[in-house]
Amino acid sequence: MALHARPFVITATWLGLVWSAPVAAQSTGGARGTSGTRAPSSSAATTPQAVSQQAASAVLSRARREYATVRTARAEFTQEIRNPLTARTLRSRGTLVQRKPGRIAVTFTDPAGDRIVSDGRTLWLFLPSSTPGQVMRMPAGEGGTGGVDLAATVLDASTEGYVLSLAGKKDIDGKATTGVTLVGEAGVAVPFPRATVWIDDASAQVREVAVTDGQGVTRTIRLVSFTKNAPVPDSAFRFVVPKGVKVVDAP
Repeated sequence: MALHARPFVITATWLGLVWSAPVAAQSTGGARGTSGTRAPSSSAATTPQAVSQQAASAVLSRARREYATVRTARAEFTQEIRNPLTARTLRSRGTLVQRKPGRIAVTFTDPAGDRIVSDGRTLWLFLPSSTPGQVMRMPAGEGGTGGVDLAATVLDASTEGYVLSLAGKKDIDGKATTGVTLVGEAGVAVPFPRATVWIDDASAQVREVAVTDGQGVTRTIRLVSFTKNAPVPDSAFRFVVPKGVKVVDAP
């Protein structure tokens, strides 16, 4: 894939979780309990699978409680997109600032100059490295972030229709983390077929999240740094259309 097409692919994958319809998962499933996770039968309540599922649910619940305390955030991130159809891996990096509810701004340092900004009502996609001379404007959608906050996409998703399991332990930039994998049950319409989120054992903050879409493309975001509840000015979420740039409204 040509280098100039890279930002478009990155952005399309990032936003695809919100702007596409739910997909029917292809995984194997079973009966679900009232919590939304698949409930083991009484005869299998102490099987390794059941124990893993219960432990995974506890880890995910802890991360959700921690995320609920985040009002603002500043972060540096890396992104990796693996596309099995093209056998290519695309990488990018940048910074992110956020204020709940619905305000988020992403500034890419690679590819430099590309930005994604939401003020809670309007989402702006400015990608001069791939589509110079224009900026795309669209409604921010439910939640106001247009799917840019991938961690929230996973944490806020109902576990109804998913089977949870532990993904093991992993050291991420010197932080011990525990992984939780969510796999959609067969035939159930869910926002994403599969996701794995790695959660800091000490702080319960999300350190890495990988989401696979309906086409098998996996996008992985790793937070290189994260500052919780830092002051963030209103100007961070204000997008000013550069002179000479055409505004294109998304259909």
